[in-house]
Amino acid sequence: MQPSQKISWKLKVLVITLAMQIVPAYAQTFLNAAGIETSADQENINKVKTHNNEKGGARLQATNAVFLERSSEAVRGNSSNKAVIFSATNISGKIHVSFLLNGKEFLFIYDSISLTKKELNSIQLIPDSVGQATKTSDDDASLSVLYNELDKDINPLTPLEAGILSSLDLLINMIPKDEPFDKIDLQAAKGQGLVQPQAFTGICNQRGKVRTATYDGLFGTDYTSTRTVGNPASGCLGRCGTGCTQLLQEKKRQYTHACFVHDLCTIQFGDNPLGDCADEFATATDGYLNAPNCWFHVIGRWKSEYKWLCKGATHTTMVTHYSNHRFINSQGYGGVWQLGGGKIIRTYDGGAKYTGKIEATNMKTTGTMISSRGVKGCFTETYLTVFVH
Repeated sequence: MQPSQKISWKLKVLVITLAMQIVPAYAQTFLNAAGIETSADQENINKVKTHNNEKGGARLQATNAVFLERSSEAVRGNSSNKAVIFSATNISGKIHVSFLLNGKEFLFIYDSISLTKKELNSIQLIPDSVGQATKTSDDDASLSVLYNELDKDINPLTPLEAGILSSLDLLINMIPKDEPFDKIDLQAAKGQGLVQPQAFTGICNQRGKVRTATYDGLFGTDYTSTRTVGNPASGCLGRCGTGCTQLLQEKKRQYTHACFVHDLCTIQFGDNPLGDCADEFATATDGYLNAPNCWFHVIGRWKSEYKWLCKGATHTTMVTHYSNHRFINSQGYGGVWQLGGGKIIRTYDGGAKYTGKIEATNMKTTGTMISSRGVKGCFTETYLTVFVH
């Protein structure tokens, strides 16, 4: 793209670029720590099997949304407090998802939604009056209640229902508050070739490695940066989403090259999606909407805080897991680690055994340990930095 073309496009996408988000990723079994991508099919199937039994930290209440109609052609209902009316309908081959609240309608139109691909066409804000032409903090609060209610019941294998949850996630996390807009048109971005479903480049296996990316500013100047992918100490660069975790996305672990490029651009210019990084944000849409989760990444350095007998003084050590399934702590003691059944098990050469449950954020484990002499205790571990070996 020539500099003049880039300038023109960046100005056009100042509004388009808000619509970059993905259906929240869901819990999965952790079979290895090599950073291999999972299949979207298996992720969704795992979600259907397990998610009703989970109690995510983002949940606001234990009530359920009310479904007034639920079929393959239409899904309609409201939040338990009736603050939000939601619907999803198939109209002339396109899926329309609507949220009515506080005198306004947020309308999402998808060209298609399937098990493996989501193509968002546009987002519209249709207010009853000019003074209601923004998303407010009150809107966010009501939408978050609805999200947490639906998150327990939505079937992600059903296109209309998947569209409802996807749209809610995008609306809450990516549309800024108190900024007026009428339509965010991704069809224009598609026409420029910036949004191409299934064209993302996954970089799950690049976590912990140095990668270079090029991006440009609002007036067409190119910049090149080199950073480490997926390092928690640097905000998990390359993850599709803000930082390592964000509201309603605690289980989201998509990593793509476009998301990495956008992250580097925001380091240079700031995190305003309407600014210099507008087209980088638009290009990342495909990853937000379609990229599969990466496997839980256990390789690296962890901070371990533990108490014998689960009381008294807290002790701290640093534990480094290596790709050959060996580990060593900061006192020089080591052993073998393994994953299974959503847990990490670390067995010291001297006989002590630590068993930790992997939390959905993939940044923490909690569990119990037992010494070689049978003394028990409790521990919590936090993922600090990637360490490749």
